[in-house]
Amino acid sequence: MSDQPLFKAVEAREVALPIFVELVARNVTFTDSNVKMGASPENIAKLSFKLAAVFMQVQDELNEANMPKNPTYKLDSGDIATWGVK
Repeated sequence: MSDQPLFKAVEAREVALPIFVELVARNVTFTDSNVKMGASPENIAKLSFKLAAVFMQVQDELNEANMPKNPTYKLDSGDIATWGVK
């Protein structure tokens, strides 16, 4: 089994696609009779998915800071009543 993380298929594709399009657009040169790419499309696609995976990982880390720290905590009316007491 590989040590590399599995890609979230739909999410990774949605993020990788615009990256791929941008990188291809930046690597294509047009002349009157020729089209030339500075990098192979396969390498650009692999890079796009790797960048998408990193982007999604950072997004998950940032979202984690906003998630509840103790999701099993139960809040009842007695807890709320003590908030007003000083």
